[in-house]
Amino acid sequence: MINLGKIIIDTSSILFALSKKIDIFDSVHTELEMKPLVSRGVLNELSRMSRGSSRKARDAKVALAMIKKHLIDVSPDNTYVDSWILSQAGSVSAICTNDTELRKNLRSKGATVYTLSEGGKFR
Repeated sequence: MINLGKIIIDTSSILFALSKKIDIFDSVHTELEMKPLVSRGVLNELSRMSRGSSRKARDAKVALAMIKKHLIDVSPDNTYVDSWILSQAGSVSAICTNDTELRKNLRSKGATVYTLSEGGKFR
């Protein structure tokens, strides 16, 4: 591993990866050589989504288990996730989001932003 800078991963990317049967945390580590970071707000979003028996609820439960399994760093910040991500744009190496509006706002701040493609590649 050469880089090992931190990359924030938001809820949209985690759930998109799961829908494509991709372990985003492993992929970020091996392909981008970065250390994944999520916020307490992401955990709260996933926890709220995990209630019930829908596909999205099941994916949220799996995402929470993966975060625990991979020992992902969790920022204690509990503010609105997008606001936290925007505030962190200059202090991390990159951000991974599949949220179009957030991606646009981050790029306007000069942040390095990745999205996960249908084929599981970061672009």
